[in-house]
Amino acid sequence: MAIDYRAESLGRYLDDAAAARPTPGGGSVAAVAGALAATMAAMAAGFTAGKERFKDVEPEINEHLSRLAVVREELLEAAHDDMAAYQGIMAAFRMPKETQEQQSARGEAVREATRASLDVVGDVLEAALEVLTIGRRLADIANPNLASDVGVAAELALGTVRAAYVNTAVNLAGYADGADAAAVREETDTAVAEAERLAVETREIVMAKLNG
Repeated sequence: MAIDYRAESLGRYLDDAAAARPTPGGGSVAAVAGALAATMAAMAAGFTAGKERFKDVEPEINEHLSRLAVVREELLEAAHDDMAAYQGIMAAFRMPKETQEQQSARGEAVREATRASLDVVGDVLEAALEVLTIGRRLADIANPNLASDVGVAAELALGTVRAAYVNTAVNLAGYADGADAAAVREETDTAVAEAERLAVETREIVMAKLNG
């Protein structure tokens, strides 16, 4: 059973991720990076809420704060789920394959486990894309003193999306369902393109404020 690092120190997580052990791996770390992105976006929104100067956008800011809290928890859960998904794939590959029946059962188990892993990666990508969407809006309406934090949130979220792209490719490399694989690739490519667009726009706004 995967360790639930949500109850452990950050130091232990980092030590274990750096160690020569299967988990936590790239998928889990990508999700944690996304959670950090949500945290930075929430920081910028938090320093905007309650300020008289931004009272016109306060209802929207509060909505973003609520969503970012949810997304952060979803990403931390995904960081845990990714480790369990990887263990599921390894368990499927360890199944016996001496007979035709065993080979068939093993193949189906590998397919199902890989699909489960793809689902987790998809969840991470979707959550990071939401952070980017919120961050893009915060670039316009959040307290400009927190512009750099909005920028950091966007860059971390973009890194998470790009990492999810890589993790999707890893899973698809051993995935037997060709039609489903094609659909996943198309969905992932579309999400990455949107993430790149949002990140570029956010970066331009943030840097204009910082250099202005």
